[in-house]
Amino acid sequence: MSQEFIIKLLGVWLGVLARMTIPFWRKLYQGKEIKFNLKYLRRTFASLVLSTIFTFILFPKLEPIEENLFNFESGFKLFCLCFGFGFGFNSILIEFASWFEKNNT
Repeated sequence: MSQEFIIKLLGVWLGVLARMTIPFWRKLYQGKEIKFNLKYLRRTFASLVLSTIFTFILFPKLEPIEENLFNFESGFKLFCLCFGFGFGFNSILIEFASWFEKNNT
């Protein structure tokens, strides 16, 4: 596996997991009661799978011209791009799921 592949995968997965845990940390900080619901796990798994697939479709080949140009800066930019994509994709999936749950009840 190439560096690029690993950076993309870590960026997307950490973005999805960061978005999933933010409400948990907020509720923990506020001292609210925290309960686990299986729907969060299903949404996160769906978001991990879908955002990973879309990341590799949308960003298939982001390689520099020369092999030695892939340095920390370009790796960090790629990580931030994939992190934001995973975070945003998970947010969109959560919002759509919440919207449909409210309309069905």
